Amino acid sequence: MNISRIKNRADELLLTCQPQVIRIMTIMMLIGLIPSLFSGSGNIFISLISLILTIVFIAFGHGYVVTGLKVVRNRQDSLSDDDAFVGFTRFKELFSTYLITGVIMFAIVVAIILVLTLLFSLLFGSYLSWSASHSMTVYSNLSGGGDYSYLFNLLLVNPVMVLLIILFVVIVIIAVAIISVYLFAVPYLLEQYHMKNMVAVKESFAMMKNHIWDMIKLELSFLGWMLLTVIAQSVVTQLLSFIPILGSMIGAIVGGFVGIYTYIPKYHISQTILFEEIAYYRYDQPQQSTMDNQGEHL
Repeated sequence: MNISRIKNRADELLLTCQPQVIRIMTIMMLIGLIPSLFSGSGNIFISLISLILTIVFIAFGHGYVVTGLKVVRNRQDSLSDDDAFVGFTRFKELFSTYLITGVIMFAIVVAIILVLTLLFSLLFGSYLSWSASHSMTVYSNLSGGGDYSYLFNLLLVNPVMVLLIILFVVIVIIAVAIISVYLFAVPYLLEQYHMKNMVAVKESFAMMKNHIWDMIKLELSFLGWMLLTVIAQSVVTQLLSFIPILGSMIGAIVGGFVGIYTYIPKYHISQTILFEEIAYYRYDQPQQSTMDNQGEHL
């Protein structure tokens, strides 16, 4: 697939509806920050609230799917602020599919980590054990402290161990990215073709099997903007580190606005176009060919 053409098409579609799309995504960004207010706390009550919010927000991202499909299917006139809340208003309808998708993703990632851990233990176990002990001994004799100081000294003392850790993390990231691509179509199949639960999951795996690289190329084409957003959020958060919770929240809001006004609308519309092109050849074109053949017989 031609990724540049897909992105150009997204720009064309946004010409007539970008303000409304930005408004919907801004609402989603601000509401989506709510769960982060209750994360990272050792308090049992706060942790319970965090768990409840995780469940309540499990399908919240469906607003992006609905918005994207309306834009791509030339239904821009029907865009409304309500699209930002479909994850809540249609919670009962969406919950099971999103839950199953999340559980499958979690299970596969855990399995990959366990397999890699076992593999690395078998191949490098004795070396890693010695390296960890040796590195801690050397580090304890060095002045200074803190996580960054430890990582820097570990790199100086035992670069091979650091490279093995990086290799492990990179493999996990690549595996997670590939699994995410296989599951990418699930919410679109749910919305557009009313496939639910394992039916949507299986169909998504089958549908995306030959389009993993297309999806990865699309994601990588936005990497620069994603990094810019992360940098903006990190800088603001660091500058406001003297007010931890509020500073992190302001940083997230600034990062969110940077993303929304640079690439996020185009990113989600491009994803939708990619899905629609794959779906056309899988579902719509065969139906059209059948109708044409029937017309010839008539």
